Amino acid sequence: MILDLLSHRFEKARELYADHWLGFSEAHLHEFLEKNSFRDIDVRVVSREKQNPHFQTVFASGVK
Repeated sequence: MILDLLSHRFEKARELYADHWLGFSEAHLHEFLEKNSFRDIDVRVVSREKQNPHFQTVFASGVK
């Protein structure tokens, strides 16, 4: 299971939250799991912030 932010362009996150990556796309997470031999892959946005910068949380799961 992976729980992270969906791709975003809020560069200040690097300074504020020590973010190295500015989130991941649903496609990138799906490809990562598939490439590493996971099956029954499910990737979806599970939360959206109402306030700026409107971060979205993405949940990815698979079975090894």
